[in-house]
Amino acid sequence: MDIRVALTFNERDAVSLLNWLARCDARLIRDQPKLPKLYESKVVYKREEVETWSDYIQLLAQGDEDCDALAAARAGELLARGWQALSPEDPGYVQAKALKMQTIPAEVALTTQLREGEHGLYHCVVRYIVDKTIWFDDPSARLGMLPERLTGRECHARVVERVRLGGVKREIDFYRKPHQKLRRETA
Repeated sequence: MDIRVALTFNERDAVSLLNWLARCDARLIRDQPKLPKLYESKVVYKREEVETWSDYIQLLAQGDEDCDALAAARAGELLARGWQALSPEDPGYVQAKALKMQTIPAEVALTTQLREGEHGLYHCVVRYIVDKTIWFDDPSARLGMLPERLTGRECHARVVERVRLGGVKREIDFYRKPHQKLRRETA
């Protein structure tokens, strides 16, 4: 089924819709646990000419997508599979496995790069919490957006080093409930 939605772009609304898609992906993955893990599938990053946000099953069928659907799929996978969605190379794996986390709080986040005199460039990444620490993942960077594929740890370091984090503290003193936004600290 092809459903089109025409929106005036607004970051907050776009992120809300992408996180709705992540929750739908989580439900699909829970309902069909034999679906392959995103990083073990044959899915690759591919830039789109016409913006399409695909759910997990459509993503697998297509075999490629850009940052929005890949980030929603990864967030959904963390929500649905918990520690089992992580590999030993992913930040937070050891803690998540030790805690036997059946779900990992995760959400799509937008990074913005502004160039003077131009529109902002948006890129979707995943923010997730394990043992009170916020980690970042970039499915596009892991699935072919860059000349080399990054590991989970490299993605986290790249996001933290290159992207303004909008005042989000890395260490938090509570587990985020799925319906809550991350607590933001002002400087």
